Amino acid sequence: MDESEGKSLYEILGVEKDASQADIKKAYMKLALKLHPDKNPNDEVAKERFQTLQRVYAVLKDPERRKVYDDTGSLEDSEELAGEKFEDLYQYYRSMFKTVTEDDIVEFENEYRGSAEEEADLLRLYEKFKGNMPVVFEWQLCSRPDRDSHRFADTIENSIGAGKVKKHSAFVKWAKKVRETPAPRDPLKPIKPMKQGSQDLVAMIRGKNKAKHDDLVALLEEKYGAPARQKTGKQKASKQAKEEGRPEERRRKRKAGSTTGNR
Repeated sequence: MDESEGKSLYEILGVEKDASQADIKKAYMKLALKLHPDKNPNDEVAKERFQTLQRVYAVLKDPERRKVYDDTGSLEDSEELAGEKFEDLYQYYRSMFKTVTEDDIVEFENEYRGSAEEEADLLRLYEKFKGNMPVVFEWQLCSRPDRDSHRFADTIENSIGAGKVKKHSAFVKWAKKVRETPAPRDPLKPIKPMKQGSQDLVAMIRGKNKAKHDDLVALLEEKYGAPARQKTGKQKASKQAKEEGRPEERRRKRKAGSTTGNR
């Protein structure tokens, strides 16, 4: 199956045979983030590699199935231990997607960013793309130009000075532009799951848009015949001002004034 043919499950994940469960999970997360179909739409090769990755991880994350694989060297025997047949691939892969939760991704990103592993990946991609940093950002895991440009520029410049990597003109031009912009205050600040952030955002929106919310409720009550709420003087004045600003209201008043003048 593609480039994984002939490789052991450990080689596909890029870990040693005696790797710990934590190392296996970390290697899986790194590959899953890179190969996930949502990140590679219409890429059949990435899709096939992702499917292979699910099968590999399903075996190696389970101690019993991993032992069967170690003893037999057979992926099929390990899958049969749990009674799993791949007759319905869609359902299987859909269930496997749930393995990568939002909390897992956040945990991985917080551990990965600023690590020696991230630095090694960054320098490898820097050399591979000859200092073309926009392309490097497309490939570098857990990276964002607005947050990581200054940090990456520092890392690469230090590595150039230490003789670890070559100086590329594309990088020099990019770094010069980066230095002209303010650096983020805390680029390695741990991120939180979006669930909490979403709740904070909802609270903010509710606070700022309470007036709009009240207007919407009033409109729905009027439209669907709900009992009218008692309006305050401020709300009445606001409603009157809005109505007078509407084109149809202005036309009605002009027409009424014209009729009065002709009497």
